[in-house]
Amino acid sequence: MASVTQSRVEIRCAVQKEDARPNGLHYDSADDQLFIVDQGDGDLITINDPRGARRESVFQANSGKPSGVVRTDFGGQDTIFMASTYNLALTQVRGDEAVEVDVRGVGTGIVDFAQDLVNGTHTGYHGLEWDGEYLWASSPPGKAIFKMKLEETADGTAVSECSWFPVAFGNRPHGLAWADDAKTQIWCNDTTLHAAYRYDAASGECLEILVLPKDAPDSHGMTIVDGHLWYCEDQPPGRICEVIPL
Repeated sequence: MASVTQSRVEIRCAVQKEDARPNGLHYDSADDQLFIVDQGDGDLITINDPRGARRESVFQANSGKPSGVVRTDFGGQDTIFMASTYNLALTQVRGDEAVEVDVRGVGTGIVDFAQDLVNGTHTGYHGLEWDGEYLWASSPPGKAIFKMKLEETADGTAVSECSWFPVAFGNRPHGLAWADDAKTQIWCNDTTLHAAYRYDAASGECLEILVLPKDAPDSHGMTIVDGHLWYCEDQPPGRICEVIPL
């Protein structure tokens, strides 16, 4: 049975970009950089030294209402993937180039809380993580966490292998973050339920429920900074919050 932990939330900073809607979040500890995707216009925002000077830059990736982001070494190159949620794709960013990777049909569809379950808008992945070999992605339409093998082909990057496990609670899984350095456990929050869930990445068993205060900003994209969960809210002023277990 999963343990239950209460928490408090502290505001760490806010995105400087005007009217930004931070929906995906990833922290790279090696370079002390916080990557944020703006669901409003598809930009990739980078904050250097997020706990100090917070130097912010913006790259126009033109991703389709993105909801997740992760920095990887895919193909032996510095590669950022953004979950191009409304394009049913991944946006692959290398340097100043951004291209889309079609993942249509893999964890995409109509969420079951849509107003129109027949003709509603199809959407795709939200939170993203990388384990050094596989890309992990949360899917509200699939109510699951997907594990994908990507390959570079003559026609571009493609999904060559895929598996998944269902989330234990809710229907709105969003951010993903590794809970341990060995990448055997993974956090996934549910925006509607105001909670984050720690899963065994191999079995899909839910090990812990981390309850967020009901008066805290809604949680969307999520990452780990100094051992604590940080998350972003998808509304101006674009606050970045830290979750502190009690």
